[in-house]
Amino acid sequence: MKKRLLKVAVATALTVAFAVPAFAASANPFSDVPAKHWAYDAVNKLAQAGVVDGYGDGTFKGDKTMTRYEMAQIIAKAMNKNVNADQKATLDELSKEFATELNNLGVKVEGLQDQMDKMVKVSGDARVRYFAQENGNDNTDFRARVNFDGKISDNLKFNARLTSGDMNYDGGNGSAGINTANVTFNALGLTSTIGRQDVKLGEGNLFDTQLNAFATSINGLKLVAGNRNVTAANTGDPTSNRIYAAEYGFNALGAKVVADYYKNDTKDQEIYGLSTGIKLAKNVDFNASYYDNHDADATAVSYGVKLNKVGLSATYKDVEAAAYTGFGTIANDQSTSALANGFKGMEYQLDRALDKNAVLSVKYQDFEDQAGVKMDARTQATVNVKF
Repeated sequence: MKKRLLKVAVATALTVAFAVPAFAASANPFSDVPAKHWAYDAVNKLAQAGVVDGYGDGTFKGDKTMTRYEMAQIIAKAMNKNVNADQKATLDELSKEFATELNNLGVKVEGLQDQMDKMVKVSGDARVRYFAQENGNDNTDFRARVNFDGKISDNLKFNARLTSGDMNYDGGNGSAGINTANVTFNALGLTSTIGRQDVKLGEGNLFDTQLNAFATSINGLKLVAGNRNVTAANTGDPTSNRIYAAEYGFNALGAKVVADYYKNDTKDQEIYGLSTGIKLAKNVDFNASYYDNHDADATAVSYGVKLNKVGLSATYKDVEAAAYTGFGTIANDQSTSALANGFKGMEYQLDRALDKNAVLSVKYQDFEDQAGVKMDARTQATVNVKF
């Protein structure tokens, strides 16, 4: 059937060519795509990634000059596949180049974004992390995660993520399973998410992990209520932390300001805080934060600078025990149990891009406890690859 349609199409094209000799060759959908055309490289990359199926016999004849019609057929097939962000960008460029041919095939290029939005998008990341502690052991672990994001309607989306957990080099397995599973919807002027989701509060100082929660936001205001289970290392018993939070971000005099309220009913912990970020120069940022657990008379303070061009930051931290939530960004590091009693000192971090989707992060922490006793220095090196 396809061959018959192609013969009819070719015959029609020849008829038009003879009937209208003045018709420009560049507008003819059956003219060859020049051998050096950028579209060949783009389609080859899609073929190598398994997005392009090729011709009817399942092969992709990369050394054969194609017509614009053949190229459009390949692009049309690829548009019905699940693709990542980079592949989608390639398809966008190809669809613009061959818009006329795609329209002739019944594929409306102006609807490409809507078609892509309705597909389940698959993405993810893989991480290798090395940790070494002065006068202690070193450790290497691995983690891989796969995200599934989909659009049910203009007002309803879903997300799910699978994770391998942190798998140690010595053979220890992490907690593999579903890492996030939630739906996001728009109603009453609010954007809300319900289910297991990533939550970040106080620039990550208060909370930066997953939470079974209901979260809603509008005009810079975010409200969160949920539970976070923690398994005790000594007994293996889970403890459910009931967490409520509010965050409001705004700009003032060129500075980004974030105000936070955090309450953990299980730990009887109530914290108020402010954080800010100011651009000191073209590639230099200054960041500072202050959090106060008033009932326990405990504070957490941090301030530092970041040289954006080289990816280097230096931050001083002074966190008292009752102001340490145990769920912030620093709690995601390895071997953090000693930090729960409070700590202070310098943290240095270098972030460098190794490739388009690969980043190397090196972190060095030189802390002492709140009594001034030096703690073992900690070094972490992480390579994270996104796909």
